[in-house]
Amino acid sequence: MKEFAAGSIRNVSLVAHHGVGKTSLAEAMLFLAKATNRLGRIADGTTVLDHAPDELQRQITINLGLAQFEWSGHKVNLIDTPGYPDFVGDVYAALRVADSAILILRANAGAEVGTEVVWEILKQQKTPALVVVNMMDKEHADFAAAVRSCRDRLGMNAVPVQLPIGQAEHFQGVIDLVENKAFLFTGKGVEEKSREAPIPDDLKAQAAEARALLMEEAATGDEQLMEKLFSAGELTVPEIRQGLCERVVQGDLAPVFCCSAYHNQGVKEVLDEVVDILPSPLQVKPAVGPSMNGNAEIVCKPTPSEPAAALVFKTLSEQHLGDLCMIRVFSGRLETGKDLLNTTRNRSERLGSLYHLIGKERLECGAATAGDIVAAVKLKETQTGDTLADRTRPVKLAPPSFPSPVTAESIHSKNKGDEEKMAQGLARLQQEDPTFRKKFEPSTRETLVLGMGDLQLEVMVDRLKKRFGVEVLLTRPRVPYRETIRGKAQDEYRHKKQTGGRGQFGEVHLRLEPLKRGEGFKFVDEVKGGVVPNQYIPAVEKGVIAAMERGPLAGAPVVDVQVALFFGKYHDVDSSEMAFKIAAETCFHQAMLKANPVLLEPIDELEVRVPEEFLGDVMGDLSSKRGKILGTEADGHYQVIRALVPGAEIYKYATHLRSISQGRGMHSARLSHYDEVPRELAERVIAAARAEKEAGAHA
Repeated sequence: MKEFAAGSIRNVSLVAHHGVGKTSLAEAMLFLAKATNRLGRIADGTTVLDHAPDELQRQITINLGLAQFEWSGHKVNLIDTPGYPDFVGDVYAALRVADSAILILRANAGAEVGTEVVWEILKQQKTPALVVVNMMDKEHADFAAAVRSCRDRLGMNAVPVQLPIGQAEHFQGVIDLVENKAFLFTGKGVEEKSREAPIPDDLKAQAAEARALLMEEAATGDEQLMEKLFSAGELTVPEIRQGLCERVVQGDLAPVFCCSAYHNQGVKEVLDEVVDILPSPLQVKPAVGPSMNGNAEIVCKPTPSEPAAALVFKTLSEQHLGDLCMIRVFSGRLETGKDLLNTTRNRSERLGSLYHLIGKERLECGAATAGDIVAAVKLKETQTGDTLADRTRPVKLAPPSFPSPVTAESIHSKNKGDEEKMAQGLARLQQEDPTFRKKFEPSTRETLVLGMGDLQLEVMVDRLKKRFGVEVLLTRPRVPYRETIRGKAQDEYRHKKQTGGRGQFGEVHLRLEPLKRGEGFKFVDEVKGGVVPNQYIPAVEKGVIAAMERGPLAGAPVVDVQVALFFGKYHDVDSSEMAFKIAAETCFHQAMLKANPVLLEPIDELEVRVPEEFLGDVMGDLSSKRGKILGTEADGHYQVIRALVPGAEIYKYATHLRSISQGRGMHSARLSHYDEVPRELAERVIAAARAEKEAGAHA
């Protein structure tokens, strides 16, 4: 594939609710552009973009896919994204580097749950978009209703650029309102051809009205076009396209098209407008980032003469080929063998082979210029979100802004000895998808995996087994309780042991007092007269800290306690650091049981975003989970609820929220603080912990 200047490149992301035909639309585009010689079908497992084994097995898009092809003198870099909310991280990655997006709807459903999700992301990222109403051949297809749903449910200024000729089983062509022409379909699939025809008489009045509205919308953002429209009553075809492009880039208009991607009907007309209406890298704001030392903002203009600046937006790991990094070049030029600086990690990186991609097919290209997307293999120091830049201008570009995980499970290897393989596999999977994370929780001694939903975690478990040979189990995580005291107490303990020869002796007197919540731990040395020699006092503190790792109630860490060593005894021969450490551990637990000990639980601050009609149900549900509502505020059609909820009550809350909000609710959570567990619940938790401890002792 030849090199293209930035003005002739279109970086376009396909986004939608799952199952609306994104991948089918991409397959039809690739076929029309002669990048493939067949129309791939998801059901047959023959698609170019969904090629990973788990995608073929589940018949869904899991990873973003990249297809690069030529159309009408332009290069199109098409990024197909997943539609399931569990894999929304790849939508964020794609929109970070795409200059525009195609939002796809089902003709018989209009804007759906997933449409709302991706539209919110498009608005956050300020990504120019056009809309394609797909599946116009399906029963109950209704183009006008789909357009209305964009306006009503999304608040989008959706303006038809085409009108369908017939709907459902009668879908037979489209009216192009820009060119004021009709095109009729003469076949389906690989046989499809469209021919120009007069606009049907029964649609002429509707088409004239829609075209007048389209010209008015095209002229709105440009004073000269508006003046011409007022004076002449008409705009030329190039002027309409120019005006539409300006409005799309400004983000206040979304042109609407229609097609049947499965039958390859209307796709050519969509492709034509992709290169005519959607912006090139020259028409959107250039990338900006700080220098490595943070002293200056650097503008990365999309010209090849500038120093190189590029962003890695996706890493795929292939078993026999290693990591494949997808890179958007924002300025300058990348070439095979070029030495660059990874400014994110301050490491040198030498580029190996560079490729253009059509799904899993790689075409070696040797170089990529500003505005383009390219793939590189065997980068040693570089991961998703890293910037590669010329050393003469070490800029740091903002990485994709990934959402935080919303669900967690405890993960265990089925077979002993597989723990290291599991850890390595999890680390690799986390590199590929930054919304999937692993962490170790010291207080419960568990490894946790966190993600965007149950389906994502299921996929990761499958990949661990198939790619890394590790079978694992997911279980409900333990609640990371804490223990503390509400009162003051003191106690003493003498550790004395004589086994022949030198013995062990250490006596400590400790006083415990509560600290304010969140103050942690404070150790106070109040020893007078040398009753405990200075060399043993650090050992007493170590013993107290060790005792605090597992409290006497439920074996949870102890927090917010001040411990004072105020008296003790020692022996000239038998005393040792170990003896005083053991004495301090036992004395601490004895004193704590006298100091009105209590169990604490984590309290999470939740932010729940739901359509207004579900507000009451969600608030009632949060209250039933011992939640405390902090407040609500309106955000368009949505309400945002802030609440404090015990962490023990929100296991699988992402799935639960989707079920009570018809899939339209979203939430985020973060640890707020620890608070006392209600007495009856605390008694059950403590009893269960003691029973488990006894069972372990007898095992």
